[in-house]
Amino acid sequence: MPTVRRARTDGRTFVATLDHALGRILRPLADFVPRRLRRAAEKLELSSTRPIGQLAAAGFLFVTIVYALFVGGQIGRVGDQLLVTLGFGISDIQITGEKETSEIAIIEQLAIDGSLISFDVADAQKRLSELPWIERVSVRKFYPGTLSIEINERIPFALWQRGGDVFVIDRSGTEIVPLDESRFSKLPFMVGGGANETADIVLPDLLSQPDIANQMRAAVLVAGRRWDLHLDNGVTVKLPEKGLREALAQLVKLNAEQQLLLRDVSVIDLRLPDRVTVRLPEGRTLEDVTSEGADPAKIKART
Repeated sequence: MPTVRRARTDGRTFVATLDHALGRILRPLADFVPRRLRRAAEKLELSSTRPIGQLAAAGFLFVTIVYALFVGGQIGRVGDQLLVTLGFGISDIQITGEKETSEIAIIEQLAIDGSLISFDVADAQKRLSELPWIERVSVRKFYPGTLSIEINERIPFALWQRGGDVFVIDRSGTEIVPLDESRFSKLPFMVGGGANETADIVLPDLLSQPDIANQMRAAVLVAGRRWDLHLDNGVTVKLPEKGLREALAQLVKLNAEQQLLLRDVSVIDLRLPDRVTVRLPEGRTLEDVTSEGADPAKIKART
């Protein structure tokens, strides 16, 4: 009689036994075990005085644990936590190539939660690529617990004004970040819809003459076809659609001979290959310009 009583008490404490076996992490999963399974466990535990009954009870307990994990959607998580316990947790993160991107931003984007074995490299690379400065990234695993991150960042190439905002862009014209730091203020400044898309092709031509490039305040794309250069002294240089380098070389030569950029002109028009036209400020005449040393044979003025 006492034996039966103890057996019944043990049967009624099946959930407690299950809780103890599952541990703190899995304890809430005991609630997923149906009543029928609990009653079956009690009957098996009543016969646990025999070896076969004990084995049956142990086997049933194991199946019940697996069932609870499966129904609770935790079986993968539990297995992963077991791998962490066995030494496959991510204990070391090696980051190389970062300059503008903070380590904190990288680690947050990795969203590490589990073992190195279950860590999804492809997904991590995709999430890291969403950070503004990162152009390419490689994520590799080194067992048992090291994650290696190799980063190639975008290189600031120019500034581009879109609407009322100014962005730092790379050679491909991709926006990196809004301009909010003075250290990027010396980059070439481009204005106009689509100007960023031609940065890699056009800027080398526009910067081919340092004497002009050093005075360039902004390069403005006009009608999506040609460029106007706005210089620091207020002069606007109108460039042709084709032959940018040749037009700028012509301007440099003319400036060396006539000191044109030092004279009182508002616009220098280089769109025609056989002549240079200048626009004079209101109240000024060609005689005023030529009296200062400019050759009227090479310069045509208009107001």
